[in-house]
Parts: sequence; structure tokens; C-alpha cells
Amino acid sequence: MFESTLRSLIVIIFLSVVILFTFLIRDENNSQLQIDLNTPLPEFSLRTLHLEKRITNEDLEDFFVLNVWASWCITCRVEHPFLEEISKTIPVIGVNYKDEKSDATDWLNKLGDPYVLSLYDYYGELALDLGVTGAPETFLVHKGKIIVHHVGEVNQKVWSSKFLSKINKINND
Repeated sequence: MFESTLRSLIVIIFLSVVILFTFLIRDENNSQLQIDLNTPLPEFSLRTLHLEKRITNEDLEDFFVLNVWASWCITCRVEHPFLEEISKTIPVIGVNYKDEKSDATDWLNKLGDPYVLSLYDYYGELALDLGVTGAPETFLVHKGKIIVHHVGEVNQKVWSSKFLSKINKINND
């Protein structure tokens, strides 16, 4: 009798936990992966990956894509050719995230460098201020404000659905 009750209790607890986690995962409002849009790009001062020059947010253009990447990130490698393609039409600034400098420069030398500027964020300071939880994450910045944020690979489908409509709206205004 006691064993039967204990088994039933364990099954009920297990199912309750599964239902709770399913609810939490599906609740988009509970996600911390999205930052508030139309917020200013955080103030920062980072060195470039190649030139050792210090760059602040004030040195950046009015309209650009900010891509957080790392050499250890497999998804970054997958999205890299697409970033090279879009860099022909809009400036793409890379933020190398929690990476060894030699690994990052070797990675760019092998694959090519789609970035107008590559910032080195070894300690993840800018990434933390942006709310980044991993690489890759990509932001569209216009006049110092973040207007699009995407977690994960940017490909043609994501670019068309999330970024291009905002870019076209800005260009037509």
C-alpha cells in the first residue's frame, strides 16, 4: 500500500515538473533573451581586434548591424558567409565575445572578415550590457538605438523577416 502511494506521488510530482517547465519554456514574456527595443546602444570602450585602437559607441555610424560572435561558436561559422553577403549593403560590426585573441584573428583570417570593424570583448562587458546570453546574437542599430535583436543564426529567412522590413522602413522615411 505504502509503495503504491509513493509511486503515485512520484509520478504526480514528475508530471507537475514537466508541465511547469513546458509552460515556462513556451511563455515568451518570461524570456530574458530579448532586450527592450528602441533602447540606446550601451556606452562602451573596447579595443579593436586587429589594430589595438580603442573604439567607443560614439565612433560608430548611424546605421549598422552589430554581430556578437566567437571562434568557438559553431553557429557563428554557419552564419558567417551570410554576414559577408549583407556586409556589401550595410556596415556589419563584429563583437568578438569571450574569445582568445589569437583564436579570433586566426578564425577571421581563415574564413574572411565581413566586419567593417571587429571589437574585442574578452570579458563580455559590452555583451553583458546588451543582454547577450551566448553567440551569435545580432542587433540592428539606427541612430544609436537598438531596433532589432535576434538570438541565433542570421540567415536569409531571418534577415528578410526581422531585419529587412526595418531597414526598408528607415530608408523610405
